[in-house]
Amino acid sequence: MNISYNKQSIFVSSGGVQWQSGLPTLLMQHGAGLDRTVWVLLARYFARHGFNVVALDLPGHGASDGQPFSSIEQNAQWLNDFVAHLTSTTELAADKLIYCGHSMGSLVVLEAAAMQIEKMDKLLLLGSAVPMVVGDPLLNAARENDHAAIDMINMFGHSYGSRIGNNKISGINVYNTMEVLLERAEPGVLYADLNACNEYKNGELAASALAGKVNATVISGDADRMTPTKLGKKLANTLGGTFSLLPDCGHMMMSEKPEDTLQAMKRALSVSV
Repeated sequence: MNISYNKQSIFVSSGGVQWQSGLPTLLMQHGAGLDRTVWVLLARYFARHGFNVVALDLPGHGASDGQPFSSIEQNAQWLNDFVAHLTSTTELAADKLIYCGHSMGSLVVLEAAAMQIEKMDKLLLLGSAVPMVVGDPLLNAARENDHAAIDMINMFGHSYGSRIGNNKISGINVYNTMEVLLERAEPGVLYADLNACNEYKNGELAASALAGKVNATVISGDADRMTPTKLGKKLANTLGGTFSLLPDCGHMMMSEKPEDTLQAMKRALSVSV
């Protein structure tokens, strides 16, 4: 659906189920150069199992108007303001929020949660690391809108099995699908996102502020070369939260290991169905 906000049209998916009063709000935030479609399976599941799902395209991404922000802090402030707009104009609950983010989106929701701890209930960080360092070759290629940036993300973001076509669903190649999705981003979007990740210095402070106050879970792939497992585990410890490791999985866990990712999220959200 298109939501009018600050004279822009922001696209939000509800997982195919209309929002209902009395249900917890589960916000799902995409990563660098991507959009809400990375959450399709997970959004549809949780929208049918007791949650009001908000899977949105950040400004300048997917079907949303505007330009990408240049910092994680700007993204986080915008996100909180947009959620406040939604909760004041729709059936969505304004408290006990659940923020879930992948990669860059994990930094955005981490910072956003730290900005309004009193409203938060749970925090799910997928493919996350603090700091989230981006190498110069990738940053330079993204700055030049060189396809090599997409090639590097695909190569380092997928496990070996995914790179050679291993998938339980016949006819689906997650490596090629991610390439096409990244190619859809407008020029400059991928660089803005990657640079924001690289420049974000507030992660440990935000995690420390949330420790013991928000139920946090970090989910990592054991073959992730973009946000290494050891950094995900360290972040979970700083948050005083739970660490979940997915076997034979790279950075793009929602497409590489959708069922394993779903089960890890179900445990984090105490969903037993």
